Amino acid sequence: MITKKDLKFLQEIEKLEPRAKCLRAQIACMIVKGNKILVKYTNDWMKGYACSHIGCIRNIMEIPSGTRREICYGLCAEQWALSLAAKNGISVKGATLYCTKHPCRICSSMISIAGIKRVVFQEGYPEVLPNFDILKTSGIKVEQAPTTPMKSSKIPKAHTV
Repeated sequence: MITKKDLKFLQEIEKLEPRAKCLRAQIACMIVKGNKILVKYTNDWMKGYACSHIGCIRNIMEIPSGTRREICYGLCAEQWALSLAAKNGISVKGATLYCTKHPCRICSSMISIAGIKRVVFQEGYPEVLPNFDILKTSGIKVEQAPTTPMKSSKIPKAHTV
């Protein structure tokens, strides 16, 4: 069940989402334990590989959404958040992950391994397959939440990177 506390954290990531640097999709993520925000980030490219300067390799190569993710210079918001938590020695075990879009398969695996116990997302990806749901089979509680009034109208509907 989505609570008022959940909506507060969702508003925070909705304010963060427009700052995502990816040229294809804007996504924000926040990991919270209790009432403490442990880490938050958006999807972004790796330092030295700014797509705003070199162009989106996936667009240049006309790669369909949801395929060939391995050639992208960017990382998902969830990957950034989990990596930054690990880099800074922050345990996310038992935490809740808030995300503006449903986690992809790679992120779902990382979320499961990291010990996240709950995922709250706002929009699903159209490409998410109903089979082999890593989050569900890992015993992670997954809840879809509504967007809040903080949601930027400039953010396009969900699609994969």
